[in-house]
Amino acid sequence: MIEFDEDQWQINLPGNNQPQNYVIPTILLVGGLSAYNSTGFCSLFSNNLFNNLITSKPNEPLINGFGVQSFSLLSYGSAALVLSGFLFFSAFCNIGAGSIRFEKKNEQITIAFKGYPGKNERLFFSYSFRELQCIKILYAQTPVRTQSLFLVLEGSREIPLWSSQDPSKFTLSESFITNLGLEMGFDTEIVDRSKQL
Repeated sequence: MIEFDEDQWQINLPGNNQPQNYVIPTILLVGGLSAYNSTGFCSLFSNNLFNNLITSKPNEPLINGFGVQSFSLLSYGSAALVLSGFLFFSAFCNIGAGSIRFEKKNEQITIAFKGYPGKNERLFFSYSFRELQCIKILYAQTPVRTQSLFLVLEGSREIPLWSSQDPSKFTLSESFITNLGLEMGFDTEIVDRSKQL
């Protein structure tokens, strides 16, 4: 859950370790194992691991022998297992968790994110207040109403910070950004493209 801390002028961003991010990997894992079980390697050995879930007759594969259909479903099962493993790994490592800190004393904006394990496990970006043109909140309809926050730097470069579809956060973020602009002397801009359509 995103948090706005006005005491330290910091935004804490959640990572991938959210309950909803475990649903799709679980579906892919079950689907991949089912593809292996029904028409993959198990069809060669007439051994059905999930016989109660897939077939009504125990130890009877859906397809006898290893043919084209078995090969294709074995490929789909492999892809599903690899993708589910990657998504589970991203969730366990909490990829994307980080913070955005506005330091008035040093006149710096520090952005820190957690990346994949290795030399780039922690990603840091720092910008001076002098580089900042404004902080922009953008609303768009895609197909639900979405709020996005951007740092707009010199040369109209826009750095996306976060995006949310949770209406309960819209007012909180607007209040935080408005107060931040007043405290730090930033220009703030709110653009509602959903009303312009």
